[in-house]
Order: sequence, then C-alpha cells, then structure tokens
Amino acid sequence: MTSILSEGGVAGHMNHLYDNPELTFAEMKNIFQAASNGELEGTEKTDGQNLQLSYDVKTGTARAARNKGNIKSGGLTAAGLAEKFGGRGALEKAFTEAFAAFEDVVGQMSEEEQIEIFGPNTNIYYNAEVQDPRSANVINYDLPTLTIHRVGHNEYDRETGKATGRDVSSNAFRLANALESRQTGREVGKFLVQMNAIRKLQALSDDKAVAVANARLEKVISDAGISDNQTVAEYMVSRVSDMVDKRIDLPLDVKKELMKRIFKEKGASLVKVRKLIPAGDTQMRKAIDELVKSAGNLKKAAISPVEEIVHDFSVEMLKGLESAFILDNQAEVGRLRAELQRAVEAIEGSGSGEAMAILQRQMNKLKSVEGVSTAAEGFVFDYDGVTYKFTGNFAPMNQLLGLFKYGRGNVPALRKLDEEEQAGGQTVAVVPGAFKPPHKGHLEMIKHYAGLADKVVIMVSPLARRTPSGRDVDFGVSKAIWNLYLRDAGLSDKVEVIRSPVNSPVSATYQFVANEDDKPEMAQPGDTVIPGCSTKGGDESRFKANFEKYAREGVQIEDPISCAFVASPEDALSARDFRAALDAGAGLEDFIPDETSPEEVLSILGVEPGPEVPLEEMSSMAGGSVAGYSGSPVRKRTDEVVEEVLNYLIGKGVLR
Repeated sequence: MTSILSEGGVAGHMNHLYDNPELTFAEMKNIFQAASNGELEGTEKTDGQNLQLSYDVKTGTARAARNKGNIKSGGLTAAGLAEKFGGRGALEKAFTEAFAAFEDVVGQMSEEEQIEIFGPNTNIYYNAEVQDPRSANVINYDLPTLTIHRVGHNEYDRETGKATGRDVSSNAFRLANALESRQTGREVGKFLVQMNAIRKLQALSDDKAVAVANARLEKVISDAGISDNQTVAEYMVSRVSDMVDKRIDLPLDVKKELMKRIFKEKGASLVKVRKLIPAGDTQMRKAIDELVKSAGNLKKAAISPVEEIVHDFSVEMLKGLESAFILDNQAEVGRLRAELQRAVEAIEGSGSGEAMAILQRQMNKLKSVEGVSTAAEGFVFDYDGVTYKFTGNFAPMNQLLGLFKYGRGNVPALRKLDEEEQAGGQTVAVVPGAFKPPHKGHLEMIKHYAGLADKVVIMVSPLARRTPSGRDVDFGVSKAIWNLYLRDAGLSDKVEVIRSPVNSPVSATYQFVANEDDKPEMAQPGDTVIPGCSTKGGDESRFKANFEKYAREGVQIEDPISCAFVASPEDALSARDFRAALDAGAGLEDFIPDETSPEEVLSILGVEPGPEVPLEEMSSMAGGSVAGYSGSPVRKRTDEVVEEVLNYLIGKGVLR
C-alpha cells in the first residue's frame, strides 16, 4: 500500500511506528516496503521553535498559543510572545520578525478569505515552526523561514480553550494556496512564510535493508508468540506477560488482574489485584507492588526490540534525505559530527557513571559518530489515516548534545563543569508553591528543573487547604506525597522539600536568595539560583522581579522567564479538583503520576477506597501509551486487549 500525505494532511500527532498500539506487524512491514520502494510521500521534519499560530481578523495581528489560557484570551501577540522570552535576544527577534512576515502575507488576503482560514474569532491554529540561524537548536538552518506544517492543526472553542475535533485540513489547504500565491520570492534577511513542501522519500538501491528489518521483526514477534496480523498492543501484552512470569509464578486470575493494572485498563486497580492474593502471602504482595511500580519500565523494555528495528530502518531511509532549508547539507553533517564528537569526549572524561550510561544507550543507536548521515531531523508521512515519523539518528544525537550543553537528571551541563568548579557553588532551582496536594503536572515541572540544575528545592507554603469533606491537606501531607513522587521518579537524591516561611511564591523566592539566617537548605555563596515558575495561566508574569537586588553576596540569579516550565494542557491541572478526587477516592488517574500507586496517596490521607468507589483508570493503551509513551492516536478503544491476548496465549499454549 502506498502511503500518501494529501494536501492539508490529517491532523494528528507524529508517532514512531511502534507508538501506535493498533498497528499490525503486517502493516509495519508494508510501510517498510513502501519506504524502500520510494513510495512514501510526506514532509521534512524540522528542528526549529514550534508554536501554534493563528490570525486575529479584527485587529490584523498574528496570534500564538502555548496553552488553553492563550486560546481563551485570543492568543499572544508578537510582543506578548516575545515577552515570554525576554532576555533571549535572538529568539525574541526570531519570533517578532516571523510574526511580522506572517502578518504581511495574511494581510494581503481578503477578510472573507482570512475568516475561512482562521475563523471569525481566532479559532483555528496551525502547527508552525520558526527556523532562524540566530536561534538554532541542534541543526543550523541557513535561511529564516516560518514553516507551516501539514499536520497538527486544530479548531478551538474560545470559551473552553479545548479543541473541537473538527477536521480543518481543507482550511489548511486554502492557507497553503494563499501563501504560495502571495509570495513571489525571498527577500534577503526576511522570513519566508511557506507550507512545508511535499516530497518523496528516496528509494533504496536494493531490498537489503527492508529484508533485514523484516527478518528481525519476524523473529521478535515469533519469540513473543504472536503473528503478523496482530498488533503492537498485543505484542506488548505478550512481552510483559513473559517478564511477569520471570519475576514470579502467579495464579492465572491474579496475573490477569495484575496485567490489567499494569496496562491501566478501565476499572483496573491495585486494590482488586490485592484482593486475589492468598491471605498471608506477603512475598506475592511485595512482588506485585514492585511490578506495578515498575510498570513504565516494563513496557519500555518490552517495546525495545521493535523500537531498535524501526530505528535502524529509519536511519537507512534517511541517509539520502537532504534538508530543503540548508544550502550545503554535507557541510552541516560535518559540523554535527564534530559537535557530537566533542560531546562524546566530554562525557567520557566527566567521570560520571550516570553520564556514561546515557552515552552507552545512545551510542548503541548511533553506532558511531559517522552514524550522523543527514542534516534533516526526520521525515513525516501519513499511513491509513495516522501520521508517523522517521527520525533516525537525530534523536540519540540530540540526547547527547543536550547532555553536554544542558545536563540531564543528576548530570549537570558538562560544558559548564569547569566554570562551576571555579565558582565553588552549584546551580539550584527553587520552586515555591502551595502544592496542596502536588499532582503530576507539578512533578513534570520538577523534572524540567532537575534537567537544568544540580539541585531542586521545593518550597511548600505553610497554609493548609481542605478537601470538600473537610480533610486538611497541610505541609506534612504535601511533603509525604512529594516524597512518593520523587521516590518513584528517581529524584529523591536531587530534590529537597522544605517548608516555605511565607505563602507568597515570589516572597518565598526573595527569602530563599537572601537567606538572611544562613540556613543550609537555602542559597549559599557561589550558587546560581533559578527561580522556578510555570507558564500555567500566565503565572510566570509574577516572576519578573528583581531577585538580584535581594540576593546575598556571591549568589547569582538566572532569568526565571527564560527558564520557565512551559505547561502543556495535560500539565495544567487544578489542585482543587485533585482534592475533590481524593475525597471521592476516584478519578485519581488524572492527577497522579503513572509511576505512583493511587492507593499509597490515599493512605497518606487515611482514605481507603471501598468496592463501591473503584479506582478507575482510563486505559493508557486506548490513549496510545501502551509502550510507556504518550501522544499516539486513538481510533478505537482497546480496553479488552489484555484479556483477549492472555486468552489467545493460553489457547496457543504459550502461557501456562
């Protein structure tokens, strides 16, 4: 089957082949063959600054959105978006100039045409990328370009800020035609506004790569006891089932319920699993608790063989792909290899075991520095109504360059090690807030700052909050829940939770950097402090304060706005709604990180979920996260896949 990305595309997320739980292995092989034959049409995946872009017909201005609040308010103007990146001059200029070019082109359209494309009230936003040599990420593009992608566009309800779900591909098609007809050429130094060009992925010279990929694929699915006509989801269940068997021999009814909990099928819960454990069998209970806590890692390990096959095939397919936005592709490939070699040498000389472990994982994919063979980030294409991507070696290269430049987890930015040793201090992110109680959006924020700093300090305000039934959520409760999250996320050694002396987050940050009482948990001479804030609801605006004025001698302050955590719609949760869910003992899956058991959170409050209020958790497989990832498409529910696959394996004699 030939995969065609039609004009306007199919709005959706860009997934690796293994991210779609409903893709069969026969379909995966068909995609391999179509790619090898040069039959895949799609677009180049670019490495710029991504944003959602629209146009306000009433004011004649371009608008950008980063969260629901921006959508509801009609989007950010060029000045508003630039303000978010104050202090990052090149990026600020890139956004401002890209907006101006967009307004110039769209302003040439009739009002009727503008309304057709963007809606009467800034309703339709387009997935766009700002590519500017002055604000490069990993790949250095030669010419400033505002690229409108062919997927990822949405119409939004201004009242709720939520996507309506309406197909806007025809609107995107009209936008593509309008852009093409109103730009005759590129002015020197000025942004060109264009729809990402459709192109074909170059065919391979022989069938060796596809033959190797298919043979490897056949082996892994055969080892899992399934066939070509079964799906990625079914493969995952079979693989995890085998992993569970190697950990512990469970009665079949217990194992089925455990598997449902691991894959978060609707209605599954650890409470239900525990009820099936024979009384007094503490060893089985302990093993099951550990399996649930490690569910994410189990699923990642399960999909790993397929991920490696898809990765290696993608590398082969992308070798002949040249970026349309780079004048000398070979020169850029040479530059990327040199930058990567520098990063590898710095990591090898760092003396960090954690950094070396990351290096080994990524080099297993890259094979060598010469594995960087294209200056294009990847290729995006559509198959059977779902959008996929081939990214090849860009991802592992990006991981290593990011580790070198910015650090990750407990590994600091390696290029700054010498500077930090001379300064005698460390980089500390201070994140103040109420956190009554903390939810998974808060944890994502902490993970963000853990990647920027050597140490993260969470300052929990002293003010208690109450659930609707009157239960107090105070500092002790907040800290206990934080400790659960940090333990399960592997951040306990890097993150400290302390009581804030005041309720105001900004005032708490002032006191942290001033540290007038010389408290050891607060800023010390030689430290560089990052005031932590989120973009949720425009919260970061409160942190445009002169923290340097109050900092004790020897303490440096990073710009909080440029380091701010950009909250996605999924992260923009309400602690008030979480308190209501805690009272009910239900709906907790929306607030609690996947790695943490809802039962442990409830126990901190002394709440026991009864059988009449089960801990229902929506199927992550139905949301496309069967492999431990998020963002895959949903075409139909797969709630019963665990039961079906286990019964299939039993019938085949694969599962005892």
